[in-house]
Amino acid sequence: VAELEERMKSAEVTLIAEEERKVDPAGLYADFSRADLVKTVLDWQGSVVEVSSNQFRNAIAQIQLLNPNVELNLEGLDEEKEVRDGRIATPPEGDN
Repeated sequence: VAELEERMKSAEVTLIAEEERKVDPAGLYADFSRADLVKTVLDWQGSVVEVSSNQFRNAIAQIQLLNPNVELNLEGLDEEKEVRDGRIATPPEGDN
């Protein structure tokens, strides 16, 4: 039984290693601890939010620049909202 358990553990480790190679072929994250991976994910998440916010503000600035003679109503404009049924609304839970 012990030998069978050891063989199963070995097969499981091999499967994990193969799956890791699929998602990280260069092995950049091979030596990362779980804490390192969580920190990396959170850093990337923060970067994505920052880039999205910058793109949102840039799009507004471009629209204003292209329409200098138009007074745009920016009241209620929110990068985290969406247009639904002709209104600005909070996305349904789970969509954000």
